[in-house]
Amino acid sequence: MWVLAVLFLASVTFCIQNDIVYVIDISGSLSQSDLNYSVDFLDDITQYLTIGPSDVKISIVTFSNVSTIRNDFTSLSSQADVITALQSLKSLTTAGGTKTYLALNDSYDLLTSGTGGMRSGVNKTVVVLTDGRSDNRLHTIEAANNLHDNGIEVFSVGVGSEVTYDKTELYDIASDPDSHYQHDIEDFTYLCNVVPALAVKLDPSLTAITLPPDCMTTTTTTASPKKKKATEAPTTQTTTTETTTVTEVTTTTTESPTTTTETTTESTTITSTVTSTPATTVTTTTSAVTSGAVTTLTTDTTTSANGTAGSSQSQRSVAKDDSSVSIPIIVVGATASLLLLSSIPGGYFLYKAALRRKIHQEEKEEEVRNAILPYQNSLPKHLGPGKPAWQT
Repeated sequence: MWVLAVLFLASVTFCIQNDIVYVIDISGSLSQSDLNYSVDFLDDITQYLTIGPSDVKISIVTFSNVSTIRNDFTSLSSQADVITALQSLKSLTTAGGTKTYLALNDSYDLLTSGTGGMRSGVNKTVVVLTDGRSDNRLHTIEAANNLHDNGIEVFSVGVGSEVTYDKTELYDIASDPDSHYQHDIEDFTYLCNVVPALAVKLDPSLTAITLPPDCMTTTTTTASPKKKKATEAPTTQTTTTETTTVTEVTTTTTESPTTTTETTTESTTITSTVTSTPATTVTTTTSAVTSGAVTTLTTDTTTSANGTAGSSQSQRSVAKDDSSVSIPIIVVGATASLLLLSSIPGGYFLYKAALRRKIHQEEKEEEVRNAILPYQNSLPKHLGPGKPAWQT
């Protein structure tokens, strides 16, 4: 009796019963090779699942402008049947829109209607594989919520820049928490990297899942919690500091006499610091602008993981600057420039006023000359002792 009880408990513990619907996007935004990668991805997952009437059962749905139930739970009774059905999808032609909500509605019918071979009292799961946002987001959210409300787990797997940049709809489709039910990858070529994470979620009894032998590895993206930003902070932090200082620049000439010039120097130092766990090489470039010459000093500094800096140059020479002299010169020059600029408009207006007065005076004189001209040409008439007529 004890032996039978132990065997019964072992069968209950390790026998995973799950009705799973594979929902595959075959819209026009996918190329033929993208569809092939999608099929191979689901094929790799199926290789780890135990398919059978008392274990895992699979059905397949494809969608673009329409949703099509390729296989229900009654037609695929073994792992070989599922793999054959998946590989046959490679003969399909990708075309049309992305009506994701139609496929979600068909998945609901498969998992709730007895005619499709679904089982009562077992886990019910939908795996949605898509490369784009649906044609109608409101309908898609409504269809996904209908699955969630009926206790059906929904995994969303997004592929490509459109869905990885904006994961809002992937979060809407996936069950909560998103960190468990949502996955995304930047390209179909790397889709196989999601296989280990998703396979163990479909069958928790699986252990030691490895990547397929021909899988091109890349960094997969893990979903962040719902209603948070879709992008995660990078592991390497970069800090850029721009400062303007008056520095002492060292100039060294090897195998020749060293010349030290005392001059006024204004320099701009741009320091870029990169902090990360490995040892990082930081390059600091100082450009010093001097009167009549431009000197560029480049210093390579190697910073170890614990923050200790070592200089790769052992020789330094100093070109001294006199900040106490340079600052008054700059102030005096700026003041003189402002005074000169402010005096130009005033001088111009004074010149115009003087010119107008001169013209006005010349016009008055011309008017007087024109007024006396007729009398100058007339004969003198003596109206009194010694006075001609034009003088009266």
